[in-house]
Amino acid sequence: MKDLTILLPTFDEKGNVVPLVEKITGALQDKNWDYEILFVDDSSDQTPEVIRELAQKNSRIVLFHREKEERTGLATAFLKGFEVAQGQYICCMDSDLQHPPETIPALYQEALDKDADLVVATRYTKGGSAVGLGSLKTFYGFYRRLVSLGFKYFTQILFIPTRKTSDPLGGFFLLKKDLVKGIYFQPKGFKILVEILMRTDPQKVAEVPYVFLARENDQSKASLKQGLEFLKHLWIIFKTVPEAGRFIKFCLVGLSGVLVNLGVLFFLVEALDQNENWAWFWSVIISIFSNFILNNFFTYSDRKSPSRRESLKRVAYYYITSFLGMGVNFIFYWGAREAGAHYLLAALIGVVAATLVNFYLATKVVWRIKV
Repeated sequence: MKDLTILLPTFDEKGNVVPLVEKITGALQDKNWDYEILFVDDSSDQTPEVIRELAQKNSRIVLFHREKEERTGLATAFLKGFEVAQGQYICCMDSDLQHPPETIPALYQEALDKDADLVVATRYTKGGSAVGLGSLKTFYGFYRRLVSLGFKYFTQILFIPTRKTSDPLGGFFLLKKDLVKGIYFQPKGFKILVEILMRTDPQKVAEVPYVFLARENDQSKASLKQGLEFLKHLWIIFKTVPEAGRFIKFCLVGLSGVLVNLGVLFFLVEALDQNENWAWFWSVIISIFSNFILNNFFTYSDRKSPSRRESLKRVAYYYITSFLGMGVNFIFYWGAREAGAHYLLAALIGVVAATLVNFYLATKVVWRIKV
């Protein structure tokens, strides 16, 4: 078992391989670390031949060349690398020279010093820079940075675990091999770090700032198709990882509850000619129950109750927490009105506060009952 594997997926990178290896070996020449440089190659040009020639001179270099039918994207190249890597730690980076190899020692040392499961090289903290995306003075550079930041914040809003780092969409990071051992990934596209954050449970995540450099010997392979693949990847994670977007799911269920509430109220009053106050009471009771059912099978599908008795207990707890949420709603509404807020704004503040409280109680109490 080696100390460190530097994992480098390549796709038609013949002009980058030699300077990349030179920079890696230069950055690590004073370190007493047992490391390997692992290329997972999907190239159709002379890249594998260049790597093989280097490997004859440097025993640290290892090549795994995938045949055409096995080439399913950058993310799966990283997964193949996780499988064959010999290092206790794996440093993942691109092969286009935008990720400076001089940062590798800092990533590895940070992992050792803090016993971190994952260390992310970030462009978005003090000392880091995304200059390699292009100058803000040009339309192309401004557009690329806008898209990068837009996807970053969208991902962090949707998936809470990705907030453990300021650069969840970066491709430059180091992890313990044990972190990804036995994990079933469903990658699509090229943003593997998002899936690692969502499907594993890194107890300690650290960061090291770096400057994202401009490409030297080729053009960006980013495209609209890759952007769509990334969105598909997020959708797969949303569907298959229970923790993914749990708050979003909870809010969607809450919205459905509003529709159920209004529908039942309208039906009881207009179709059955019931008393409005009595109809309101039953519309609340029924909408809370519909919310429980949907949350049980959608939002908290990973926390199934093992018995009917425990299911009934959860229903009871859910009604209690829902009524508490209604109380919180009124308190915040009343407080906002007393502070001079418009009644619609006050109502919105009450709804937001109640939603946050309901989500917390549902997660920590209703679906966390010891069974």
